Amino acid sequence: MSNFFLSPTTSFNTSEKGIGDKLVYYGEVVATLGSVVAIVGSTILYYQDIEEETAFEENSPVTSRQITEMQQQLDLLQKKIDQLENQGQ
Repeated sequence: MSNFFLSPTTSFNTSEKGIGDKLVYYGEVVATLGSVVAIVGSTILYYQDIEEETAFEENSPVTSRQITEMQQQLDLLQKKIDQLENQGQ
């Protein structure tokens, strides 16, 4: 039986092994950074969704701008109703 497995020096090129190790290491670093960025991004989106939901709750106060827009829509609707009544007579 040969001493291939027992001898510390083999015919492998150590510089190629070092490049492979570096590639694996940097790949893991990039994957870890990507995971961190993905977690931060999903957290930001989660909190934005929560803020949007609370902004449109029924208990939220109506602003004066919203009241003005509703009044304008009601006025326009009343004008259309009046036009339809005048056409029917």
